[in-house]
Amino acid sequence: MNDTNLRASAALLALVFVLGAGPTASAATPQECAAIDGDPARLACYDAIFRRAAGAGSSAAVAATAPNPEADFGLTESAKRARDPEKAQEELPQSITSKVTTVSRRPTGELVVTLENGQVWSQVTVDQRARVAAGDTVTVKKGALGSHLLVTAARYATNVRRVR
Repeated sequence: MNDTNLRASAALLALVFVLGAGPTASAATPQECAAIDGDPARLACYDAIFRRAAGAGSSAAVAATAPNPEADFGLTESAKRARDPEKAQEELPQSITSKVTTVSRRPTGELVVTLENGQVWSQVTVDQRARVAAGDTVTVKKGALGSHLLVTAARYATNVRRVR
């Protein structure tokens, strides 16, 4: 039996095992699923493991751990999908307003602002006209092409990127 036939047989056997396994059978591991060559069979193997495990938890526990939309504001789309693929499809706010807790500058001169909600924002380029002090209320809003603007109390906007 050549290598291709052996792989196909193993994938078919794994598919039969996974599809025939009842909710009480849980012999497949993620490592075994990863070894399956065929995409549909590998996906069926993962589904058998993880969908069953996800269904075992209560919906109250899932709701308690779900982050609020403001917590995802400023993250890249790939970072949001990595956190929670289903939640990434929901609409996020267009802006957030918060008080500044700390202000610092990087050695290269960019402003770094920490907000009350724990988010940390850094200027994309040095702009000395953006003046922010601890205790100021600032707004961070979405800009063009995935950028973000930090609007100071004096209504001056500077390009920022979320650091944390």
